[in-house]
Amino acid sequence: MLDLARLRVLQEVARHGSLTRAAAALSYTTSALSQQISVLEREAGARLLERHARGVRLTEAGRALLAHTERIMTELRAAESTLAAIYAGEGGRLRFGSFTTANATLMPMAVRAFLRERPAVSVELVEADRDEAVAAVAAHELDLALVYEFPVVPLVVPANVEVRPLLVDPLHIALPPGHRLSGRTRIRLADLAGERWIQGVHRGSTLDVLPLACRQAGFEPVIAFRTDDQMTVRGLVAAGLGVALAPFLTLPATAPDLVVRPLDEPSLTRTVMTATPAQRHRLPAAAAMIEHLRSVAAELRRLDLGAGRTPDHQINID
Repeated sequence: MLDLARLRVLQEVARHGSLTRAAAALSYTTSALSQQISVLEREAGARLLERHARGVRLTEAGRALLAHTERIMTELRAAESTLAAIYAGEGGRLRFGSFTTANATLMPMAVRAFLRERPAVSVELVEADRDEAVAAVAAHELDLALVYEFPVVPLVVPANVEVRPLLVDPLHIALPPGHRLSGRTRIRLADLAGERWIQGVHRGSTLDVLPLACRQAGFEPVIAFRTDDQMTVRGLVAAGLGVALAPFLTLPATAPDLVVRPLDEPSLTRTVMTATPAQRHRLPAAAAMIEHLRSVAAELRRLDLGAGRTPDHQINID
């Protein structure tokens, strides 16, 4: 195996055409540099230099090895630049997981702002619900994930994962047009006893959040359909086939043919959090993305949706 440091010596000797001048450039003694060349020649199995009156010149083997050395050094400089960019959060790859309802506004707005600022970073987006996202962060398969927890179903966080709260996401209720409760400004969960429910969770540890909340309100919910697809949820509600929980995060993207009202039920308020590997493994790009997520979250909190969604709500994050 050829030694990189000795290849660097060969490069300097070729550049200066003299052992003495190359030694001075590298802060070596001439004798030490000559020894390095001798070791390199043994490693290469060929004579690399010829002495002449004005210094030294490369042999044919020396010229061939120098050509490879130049390419190696170019690649090393490129590697150093890439690593420096990753360390500064200006390059490399960021693997970002996000759950379905965060994909309506929070995640895309943050990613758009991030890429405007750091276009050289390759952002790989993965849809993952909270439990699989936390597991992927713990396994270093994701660099950052959006996760959430409800009071009735806390999130289990591995020791090598750090979670930080981002925003509080109060769930609303989506009703079909003309529903008997559509004239109210706020709705209690108990008012929905006897309704058919379209549940926007098909699997996972949060599947019991709605049934638990309804039982605490004094009734057993009738689940007509379960799906992870929010488009399906909205379509079924709009068709009058049931009511559904509507996260605050999805309200700016909710279709105008639905009636959405705040829901008075503390157990149906979730905390949205960021999940990253433990501090020493966190990418600078992940920290930068979190700052954009915080900016979008702050903008979302400023939206006045207390009386229900209106079609002209806009979110602008530049």
